[in-house]
Amino acid sequence: MNGLERREKMVRSDEKIKKAMELAGAELDASLLAEFADLYTPAVSDAIDNLKLRPGFMDMGIKPMWPGARFAGYAATVEFVPSVTFDEKGVQNMLGMFSKVGRNRAVVMSMSGLNVAAGLGQVTSMMAQRLGCAGGVVDGPVRDLAQVNALRFPLFGRGCIPSSVRGRMTLGSLMEPIKCGGVLVNPGDLVFGDISGVVVVPGNKIKEVLAEANKIISADLFWQDQLNKGKSPADIEKEVPLP
Repeated sequence: MNGLERREKMVRSDEKIKKAMELAGAELDASLLAEFADLYTPAVSDAIDNLKLRPGFMDMGIKPMWPGARFAGYAATVEFVPSVTFDEKGVQNMLGMFSKVGRNRAVVMSMSGLNVAAGLGQVTSMMAQRLGCAGGVVDGPVRDLAQVNALRFPLFGRGCIPSSVRGRMTLGSLMEPIKCGGVLVNPGDLVFGDISGVVVVPGNKIKEVLAEANKIISADLFWQDQLNKGKSPADIEKEVPLP
């Protein structure tokens, strides 16, 4: 790579970082997040299916890292890629993005399908929490679980590992589309996690999914009420199809 090519690459990289910071700092609608307080992920997943949107559920390997962890936030995406060297500038860019995201965001991280290093740990979780992030999802391992549990920061991942990314992985992208848990996640998509797993709602379909999820929950409640009254499931099905 000659000098001109290197300069052009640096300019492209700087432009991508600038765009990432602008996306991270965009204003978001907190009221929609509040409406997820009475929902649960299976209802949201079913709503996404009913509306025939792209698959919305992350695979079963993505789990809450402490009992009761739960969050809803707009995705701030991070990708780590394999590397034997560590780019300190990349870390500074990631920390810069964290400082921009503030409230109503959830950090969603791809580890390129590898389980060799932790994506989030106690310091990054504390930082995200102090900045108001709703939670974090790592498609790979996390670490410092005792400390993260003490923070009560809603963290989801595939498990735990003690190793850091240094010498193993480096920053690949910020605020760009990534795959996490087998699902495409775009910056600004709504990510919702609870004891049953994690779902991803396309950013331009949140209101539709909310409305459909509430219908499904109403049907769930109807079934529970009728079963408690001793009504036959076959008869209930005639009134309201099984959700």
